[in-house]
Amino acid sequence: MLTTLRYIKKLKTWCMPAICILCRAQTDLPQDLCQRCKDDMPILPQTCPRCAKTFTTLGLPCGACLRQPPPFDAAFALFAYQKPVTKMIMDLKFQAGLVNAKILGTWMAETIQTTWYQGRALPACIIPMPLHAQRLRERGFNQSLEIARPIARRLKLPLDITSCARVKATAAQAMLPAEQRIDNIKNAFRAANTLAGQHIALLDDVTTTGYSMAELANTCKQAGAARIDVWYCARAVFADI
Repeated sequence: MLTTLRYIKKLKTWCMPAICILCRAQTDLPQDLCQRCKDDMPILPQTCPRCAKTFTTLGLPCGACLRQPPPFDAAFALFAYQKPVTKMIMDLKFQAGLVNAKILGTWMAETIQTTWYQGRALPACIIPMPLHAQRLRERGFNQSLEIARPIARRLKLPLDITSCARVKATAAQAMLPAEQRIDNIKNAFRAANTLAGQHIALLDDVTTTGYSMAELANTCKQAGAARIDVWYCARAVFADI
């Protein structure tokens, strides 16, 4: 029965044109986006290679990272957190729009291969930003894990969802003023397994201040990670950057 259902699903895909998830136009592109909407995606220009927060022209670390480097070794962000990426991620999180995770993750995987890691060694595994068990029960899935799945498949990298856990039920960082976010996220994670000597990638859907990722990276360092790279699907862009 399951085989029959899969066959019917594939037959439907072959016979019916794909529909753009943003404008509902028919598209021949494999990512469920039409070319016009794909061209409108807010891809970030070159950013600081250490934090991915600040635009740079020379590929050098920003002043903030030179003064106080983050607890990870490199950071990359694909999109500015602007329309239509904001809608895609909000629909993913709160409307269970899992197809959006596939689109965003596939795009990230292509960028990792062709741009971010061209001629460079990939990390040994991907650790998606963990959700607390309570939030996971409410939502039913971890959006960062869903974005990571197509990346892991394309790059042939293992997904590590057991080495780090979120043990503190924090308030949503986006709902707090910046000065409260550090205390909110402090001691939020715990390493369940050793990461001794490993080169790992930490992945999150969106970053604003970066405090959550810094706390997770510190936890991974304490577990012995030798090198930590950070992959953001999108990051907030502020007027003063």
